[in-house]
Amino acid sequence: MKESLNILVITTMPFPSGAASVNRIISYSKGLVELGTKITVLSTNIGNLDYDFIDGIKFKSLQTKYKKTRYRTLNFIVSLMRLLYNTVSIKEKFNSIILVSNSLALIYPLFILCKIFGIKFIQEKSEYPFVLKNKSILGKSYAKFYVSTTYKLFDGLIIMTNPLYEYLERKVRNNCKLIIVPMTVDVSRFASIPESNELGDYIAYCGDVGGDKDGVKNLIHAFSMIEHKYPTLRLLLIGGTKNVEELNQLMQYNKSLKTHNICFYGNVDRNKIPALLVNSKILALARPSSLQSKGGFPTKLGEYLSTGKPVVVTKVGDIPLYLKDQKNAFLVEPDDNLEFANKMSYILDNYDLGLEVAKEGKKLTETIFNYKIQAMRIQNFLYSL
Repeated sequence: MKESLNILVITTMPFPSGAASVNRIISYSKGLVELGTKITVLSTNIGNLDYDFIDGIKFKSLQTKYKKTRYRTLNFIVSLMRLLYNTVSIKEKFNSIILVSNSLALIYPLFILCKIFGIKFIQEKSEYPFVLKNKSILGKSYAKFYVSTTYKLFDGLIIMTNPLYEYLERKVRNNCKLIIVPMTVDVSRFASIPESNELGDYIAYCGDVGGDKDGVKNLIHAFSMIEHKYPTLRLLLIGGTKNVEELNQLMQYNKSLKTHNICFYGNVDRNKIPALLVNSKILALARPSSLQSKGGFPTKLGEYLSTGKPVVVTKVGDIPLYLKDQKNAFLVEPDDNLEFANKMSYILDNYDLGLEVAKEGKKLTETIFNYKIQAMRIQNFLYSL
């Protein structure tokens, strides 16, 4: 009989209410718990310092919020000390640590700790190394050092996409094992959601509205092209951003287009997201072409597909490997806002067809993207280490 697994997952994001990466952690961790694996999640971010549970996952945060900015460094050091202490003080020894972070301030201490206590050290990778964005001479030198040394510290990598796999398999040591685990989703979150017309008819986007990762600016532009044709239809932008300046710029851009039906809905509790997505007419993701979109795979796409509503998304990264235009989703070339606008208009004008396509898309969340199936693969991978 195989030894039962006891896994520690470490993230720098707020848990359990955080970014898409947090939903990914929860979905595959829930699957592992259902398979009999013990899962503990420690977040170095701000949150509840006492242990709690969600879907059978034991978790707690390691950082309290100081009022003054100058205490941030001290706060991180304290959270790091708490992390190391919690890792070694739990009576039942962890078999493996899965790190969801690129921070060397976490990677090196955890590497040393894993070596001392005989724990397998694994990193989950969902995008290219952030250091590759550095353009200065010093930044490029640091990036070269980072990618040539960091990935040799891990015993295994859980990788989200094929381009990432091809990139990282040349950076790891010879005995490091790699596995591709695509987007995972817990479809039960989107079951039995009551229909509501409280917000009227709307197209929805859910995620970080800042930066250019998800192409929110492109989506606003595309919607502005069809707004006149559907006067009662709104674009609901669900989510916020840490960068207030970026949000203000986006609002100014929206104002410059003279749109009237775009709503910056703001941050929403994780438990309220399913209802907002399920009651939309269309779910949209206009990711532009970029290094990030090539290597990543948006977790929100699984949530979109789970609703059974039509999904419009750009052909970036591994998305075309799983989704086919007008078969299980509606695909558009990246950075083509006019095509994106026309695709949304086509769905609205042929909505019965849109729903038939959406049914096929939902089937993917019950098979290849289902958290239970991918959790089984992750468990087998962990045993192989």
